[in-house]
Amino acid sequence: MRHYKFQVPENCKQLRGQLFAYLYTFCDVKTLSGPEDIEKDRFLAFSHPFDDWIFDYISKNKDVNFFHIDNGYIGNHRYKTPWYYRITYNSLQNTTVKPMKESRKHLLELDDNLWSEWNLDGEYNLLVMPADNNSNIFKYMGQDYQAWRDKTIKYYEGLDMPLIVREKVGKRKQRWDEVLPMIRKAKKVITYHSMAAVEALCLGKPIEILGQSAVQHWQNKTNFNRDDMLEHIAWSQFDRSDYQSGTAWRCTFEYQVEPCIKN
Repeated sequence: MRHYKFQVPENCKQLRGQLFAYLYTFCDVKTLSGPEDIEKDRFLAFSHPFDDWIFDYISKNKDVNFFHIDNGYIGNHRYKTPWYYRITYNSLQNTTVKPMKESRKHLLELDDNLWSEWNLDGEYNLLVMPADNNSNIFKYMGQDYQAWRDKTIKYYEGLDMPLIVREKVGKRKQRWDEVLPMIRKAKKVITYHSMAAVEALCLGKPIEILGQSAVQHWQNKTNFNRDDMLEHIAWSQFDRSDYQSGTAWRCTFEYQVEPCIKN
């Protein structure tokens, strides 16, 4: 993959430089100060948090190929600061699922805090809301956040099952301490794109996805073998050392990019 060319926004390089170090060392990389610097023959690689102009550009220019990096799905609860980061190609959520000859699921840091057998009992439906500052995702999808929010809450409040709405507030540890007990007591977990969907499946709860999610292929399903789901997660997230060694990028090209190029 060293023959590919990349471009990284300056702010992302400053905030998450370790995630792009391999690219800067072994590949042709251009640092961007704004959208006017973008070259469409280069892969755009950016990480969360990022400037609004990036959202605007990828929303209006569907022909640019990009990588979106954000916190990983599984394992970060063991660290004070995120150790795992996920990569998504040409989307804000990794929805590409395909079988791989090599297994990576043994690399996931699962423990009793984040793994349970299937449990279909529950006291309520749990609706996990996106943060208000993530409303740009709705712009990318061509939706209005507030309109979606009002309509969604009204619909689920009208069902026979009680509804609890969980706002995305607080720091990472606070969220972890609060949302997992709520998931364990839920009948179903409903999200737009939240990491709570992954956590719910790991805890043996069915999910419903209202937007895009890495695990949307398993929504409204129960009692299935979750190995394929774990394999998908393991091929979508990597630790910091994987980024430094290039493993994260090589695996991403194999799992997400090369099938698109061949097709």
